[in-house]
Amino acid sequence: MGKIKKNIIQQMNDYYGTEYIKDDSKPTDADKPEEGKVYALTGATGTACIANGNTWKEAEVKDDRQPAASKEEC
Repeated sequence: MGKIKKNIIQQMNDYYGTEYIKDDSKPTDADKPEEGKVYALTGATGTACIANGNTWKEAEVKDDRQPAASKEEC
């Protein structure tokens, strides 16, 4: 089996909702989890998580929550 074009790989992965065919051109050695950061290991179809084939960097959970309103403001 020869090389499959990247756009076909992406179309198949999008169709099936996960990365059934791995794109070997992604750097794997440099993409490692960093200590002290939180990563999404699992998630819904289409979300950035390790189980869906995303990189550690893509699956990093950003804390963009707003501070909770105090009881006095309610």
